[in-house]
Amino acid sequence: MYQSGYTDGGMAFGAFLWLFVAAFYLFFAYAQYRIAKKCGHDSEAWWGFIPILNIFLLLKCAGREWYWFLFLLVPIVNIIAFVVLWIDVAKAVDKSPVWGVLTLVPFINLVAVGVLAFSPAPTRFTPPRTPSPRQPVGA
Repeated sequence: MYQSGYTDGGMAFGAFLWLFVAAFYLFFAYAQYRIAKKCGHDSEAWWGFIPILNIFLLLKCAGREWYWFLFLLVPIVNIIAFVVLWIDVAKAVDKSPVWGVLTLVPFINLVAVGVLAFSPAPTRFTPPRTPSPRQPVGA
């Protein structure tokens, strides 16, 4: 008798794989949404959920022009461009540029994007004011 190549285990694995991919996509999309909010792009933050458009949101958050999208289409150059973009995004959310570089390392990029998106931005250090010298009483 003819037997299908699909088994219950294969279908379960396929369903698990789709859920896994969907979870990663939603994580990165929501993280980019949060990063856009931190960078002050509230009206465009929803772009993080739309493929291709989320790259333009990344460009806005990094403060780069639209033509940087063309750099992302060129092999080898795109790796350097992504590093530069993520470093600029890390600086925009007041984090160390190292977090931007770590977005290229597999599995660590989950942590790096999570830190950029979900950790509170540190307050900037303001040096204490030195009191102004007082004028002499009789002067």
